[in-house]
Amino acid sequence: MNMTIRKVREGVYDIDIPMGKRGDRFRERIKASSDIEAAAKETERRRLLGKEDFSPFTVSAISEKYIPWMKIHQSELTYKDKKRMLFSSILPFFGRMMPDRIEPQAVETYKQKRLEGSKKKIYRQINLELLCLQAMLKWGHKQGPCNEPPGKLSALPYQRKLPDIPTPKEVDQIIEHASDLFHKSLFLALYHAGLRSQEARSLKWSDIDFDAGYMRVNGKGDKYRVIPLSSRLSRMLQDQRSSFGGLYVWGNIGSFKTAFNASVRRAGLNGITPHHLRHAFASHNLEGGTDLKSVQDLLGHAMLTTTQIYLHTTFRKHSEQIKNVFG
Repeated sequence: MNMTIRKVREGVYDIDIPMGKRGDRFRERIKASSDIEAAAKETERRRLLGKEDFSPFTVSAISEKYIPWMKIHQSELTYKDKKRMLFSSILPFFGRMMPDRIEPQAVETYKQKRLEGSKKKIYRQINLELLCLQAMLKWGHKQGPCNEPPGKLSALPYQRKLPDIPTPKEVDQIIEHASDLFHKSLFLALYHAGLRSQEARSLKWSDIDFDAGYMRVNGKGDKYRVIPLSSRLSRMLQDQRSSFGGLYVWGNIGSFKTAFNASVRRAGLNGITPHHLRHAFASHNLEGGTDLKSVQDLLGHAMLTTTQIYLHTTFRKHSEQIKNVFG
């Protein structure tokens, strides 16, 4: 429990809230069925005493500073997703709490509340919300003044669905059926450099060094990574620069899903999205013998476990090899 609540015995708690510089304190013994109920009653007492609403330490107060920071320092997509999670789910539940009051039981209650009435499993979404909360509180503590944030918030069991991976031939067919050089070079970069859509949108010509043979990519969380250029991608990008120029490699890219979907249809394929080309980059690298850590670095994954989902492709290939040799 936090320092203003003390459990006396099962079902009984003491509230002790400092009121001012002269040592005045508000004290009350309450009955509560759990730590969560006791914390809720203590929060209500603070509100009535005028000690809670304007506290600089509440989750809501931290969010008021964190949201403008996100808008400047994180991608537009990340900013919008986190802002939506904060206002729709996180702040209504955790908003009045202090960071050091977010105990395991409170997190479990949050999970149960989010799962109530859900017609489909939203485990992954809940886990993303908890990650968003944890990242915000960690940021708030670094900025100060902010109470010590809780430790790692326990996640719900979730196994990410293995992505469907197009074959190299299928990817080539999509690229060849692109309507122009602009889109051919874009689709090839998604595949040969493993770019996310947002990374492709923000790529500048100054990020590419054709002589040294690499591009510098601004990934999630403003983390940069260096991707070597394949000879095919280098040639196509140089042709693209000669034809279009400008500051950005794919200036005014807008939404290219329509163009991509048209290429997929012309190639006689279906069910393939632009992000599947990034999946193909990872899987085909592993199948070709690139080590897992290198693939992690090339993709810009913070955790190796995220990259490991692509190992199923190499396992499938190895299984086929074993069957060919031993039957």
